[in-house]
Amino acid sequence: MPPEQPRDTRSARPGGGRVVLHVGLPKTGTTWLQALLAAHRDELRAGGVVYPFVRPGAMFHGAVEVRGSRARFGLAAEQVEGAWAAVCARAGEFLDAGGRTAVISHEVLGGAAPDQVERALAPLAGREVHVVVTARDLGRQATAHWQEEVKLGATWSFADLEREQLRADTGREPAGPDDGGSRPHFWHAQDLVGALQRWTARLGPDRGHLVLCPPPGAPAAVLWERFAEAAGVDPALVDPGLSLPGNASLGAPETALLRAVNRALGDRLDPRVRARVVKQGYAEGELAATGSARPLAPAGLAEVLVPATRAWLDEVAAAGWSVHGDPADLDPVLARPGDPTPDVEAVPGVDPAAVAQRLLDAAGAAGEVAVRPRRRWWR
Repeated sequence: MPPEQPRDTRSARPGGGRVVLHVGLPKTGTTWLQALLAAHRDELRAGGVVYPFVRPGAMFHGAVEVRGSRARFGLAAEQVEGAWAAVCARAGEFLDAGGRTAVISHEVLGGAAPDQVERALAPLAGREVHVVVTARDLGRQATAHWQEEVKLGATWSFADLEREQLRADTGREPAGPDDGGSRPHFWHAQDLVGALQRWTARLGPDRGHLVLCPPPGAPAAVLWERFAEAAGVDPALVDPGLSLPGNASLGAPETALLRAVNRALGDRLDPRVRARVVKQGYAEGELAATGSARPLAPAGLAEVLVPATRAWLDEVAAAGWSVHGDPADLDPVLARPGDPTPDVEAVPGVDPAAVAQRLLDAAGAAGEVAVRPRRRWWR
């Protein structure tokens, strides 16, 4: 445990309402929750809740500004500068006008180091701030993390991820940076206790909430109801049955194909262009539509993932953060012994080089520029 920080004892503003910061974790239904909140802005406002809108992408840009990770996402300085303050100001305007709750959400915030947390909380001084961390079982998180890296250009196999990250944890570093830190990126990104510790260090444990994603097959409404409970929002204000976008998953053969396409592409696309053309257009727009079964992490990973999960739940109980959901829902979802690993043969009959050229042509036709080779951040 890090050294105890002095609690933030600044009194809340009279009638200032509550600010809920949903800081991730990644791949825990965050995209769906954000889409749900955005689709019901009018209904939420009528019920005393604001999901503040400044401009398209402002919450993402604000989170990137807090993290100082503009270059990683290929964003221009003018896109991010002042975005966080603007989102917080819009939330404050609503609360000062008599609103009860403001919800700000982006998973990029989850990995913030202590100094970044301090900067993020500064515009909210005097408000009653609560922090919500959403978490999902480490079995599904392992394959989701791997797929997300592949969507962003990685070429490594699941076996590579298992060796270099899942079985290579070095423990929680005090600052918790996910760029250049001593910990594998997977463990820093998924460390629910680390995120809660950093974000509630000056707020107190009563301001920290852990929302557990339900198990496979559970109705989507379950996640919304748990989140609404943590945020202090009336769940009836939104319709969780609304058809909304989320992060599409790939089957194992499609993931293998995308890895081969990434090898053929090399570093010829800027991160912003790659995200639009490869991740959104090809991976999530074409490959995900095949409907192949989602790969499961190998059964042998239980010896790593189960003890980590139990240790986190023990720390949560000791710290006193609120838990919304059944702790058993964090039991890792894994393949059965002897089942195939996520590393399978690629979709047959598809030439990765031809696909790569098609994607390069699409980027060129849109007037987007290829860039010279450079080292990837995840290797």
